[in-house]
Amino acid sequence: MIEERLSSKEMQGLEADFEKIANIDKLISRCEFEIEFPYREFRDENVGGGRSSISVDNAQRVAEAKEESAYLQRLYRLQRIKKELLPELTDQQMQIYKLRWCSNDYYDWLTIGELVKPVVKKTQIYKKREKLLELLAKKEGILRE
Repeated sequence: MIEERLSSKEMQGLEADFEKIANIDKLISRCEFEIEFPYREFRDENVGGGRSSISVDNAQRVAEAKEESAYLQRLYRLQRIKKELLPELTDQQMQIYKLRWCSNDYYDWLTIGELVKPVVKKTQIYKKREKLLELLAKKEGILRE
């Protein structure tokens, strides 16, 4: 059987997905808010002061817009992947995940290797990075499980 490996471009994409996963709840909230309350220029068409005769089922419109939003559906999928993936990580993998993607400080991989307990050498930290990305790739269906 041929061993599948991730290309450098796929790894970059998976790192971007890990960044999204770390902030997934905020991204989903923002996207849902933008769908529920789209920006519109204000135009006062009710000149006479009477009530509008147009009735709009806003809840139905919002639900349909959420279903049609490919970006929001992708975020929901990443949220499901996060719920499946994080419990499977070892303690050290979780430390690496939090330092790299959940921290407000930008840590490069060598610094992360120094901060993780027990300390990890340069070659080991890159292997651990690749393993984390492979786990995500398997969840996303990029690699076979």
